Amino acid sequence: METLALKLNVLVGLFGYVGLFGLAALLVTLIWLIVRVANFDSVLPALLCVALSVALTVGGLILSPAPNAQPEPLRPPWEVPLEALKEQLGRFKENPPWARFLKDKEAGGENGELAGMERMDVVHTSVPPDSVTEQDKILVDETLGGWRVRLTLPREWKSICVVENNGSRLSFYQKASMPNYGGLVFFLTVADSPVDPEAPEFGDMDDLRVVVEKDGAALISAGPTDIQYNYSVVELSNEYDRMRSEISGILDTLEFEKA
Repeated sequence: METLALKLNVLVGLFGYVGLFGLAALLVTLIWLIVRVANFDSVLPALLCVALSVALTVGGLILSPAPNAQPEPLRPPWEVPLEALKEQLGRFKENPPWARFLKDKEAGGENGELAGMERMDVVHTSVPPDSVTEQDKILVDETLGGWRVRLTLPREWKSICVVENNGSRLSFYQKASMPNYGGLVFFLTVADSPVDPEAPEFGDMDDLRVVVEKDGAALISAGPTDIQYNYSVVELSNEYDRMRSEISGILDTLEFEKA
């Protein structure tokens, strides 16, 4: 309907109402002329009506006022959805769905655009480190290479772990695997900072990571380079893997100070 109205507006602007009436009359009189010719009747009245219709059409074309502005040209029907699609693609390129995951961390912080947003209540199905009570942990407080190393272990480790301090390394073993397989889970040692992982003294260390650096010293965590438990026993294997998975949480509790 909008397209039809637009076309009629174009015709009215071009011929005026008189010329538009003349066009309609011309169509009717031409049909009348054809009918009279087909019936071998006198064509004079029809020719006169045709001539009058032509005169009305031409008069309307000449006398109708010129439009103030050019009417918007008619566009093919597929152009409108095509332009809408191009606009959507442009918005997608400017702001893709994954863009919010790549923003700087501060964008969602206290000074970011999400600062005032209401927070969703989340039910934690696992116990986060901050909510672990003192009764769930056991303390390790040792001196290592002139530095005080203080950390906490899960209470379960009291019965399944052996901790040894030989002055240069603080080692944590799986108790059940110590007699026959070594049982080393991980150890801590102090080295000069900055640390060179390629240095010969680190050759017997696997999964080496610098936990903390302070005053020219670095506390290093590392693991064994070989298998230290009986992997054919499912219970021992699962317990060892669980202890290894808890290392990161243990290191988060670590304090490193001059003795």
